[in-house]
Amino acid sequence: MSAMLRVHSPKNFVGGLLLIALALIAFWQGQDLPFGRAMKMGPGYFPRVLSVLICGSGVILVAMSFYVRGAALERWSLWRMGLVLAAIAAFAYGIRPLGLVPTGALLVAAASVAAPDVRWRESLVFGACLLLFTVLLFVYAIGLPLQLWPAP
Repeated sequence: MSAMLRVHSPKNFVGGLLLIALALIAFWQGQDLPFGRAMKMGPGYFPRVLSVLICGSGVILVAMSFYVRGAALERWSLWRMGLVLAAIAAFAYGIRPLGLVPTGALLVAAASVAAPDVRWRESLVFGACLLLFTVLLFVYAIGLPLQLWPAP
């Protein structure tokens, strides 16, 4: 006899499903980019590898939700969710005319405002570190031609 599996951690279950969906969408969107190989990465290498890692994390979260007790789902704040989605859209449309640094700062600030337990000092440090890492990785290490600041 097999016992029916029950979700013991709804938050992990839904979070895992969302990660899997995000990874599948990203993988699908990057399928036309040349993959390359580890020593000579193409523009599709990083997005696909990242998609697989995110999907794997989602699968692990979903699997754990059946065995590990966790938090129940809380009420969703449509205002907060809308703010984060609007910030992502503003980043996507604003990165070319405004540059990576201002749009990245806007994204971190909007996400911080949307957090119910925001700590501004930590958000500022996190945002600065995230922007520094992003610039070092994408502009200098990978060599993407991203504009850092608004064009004069």
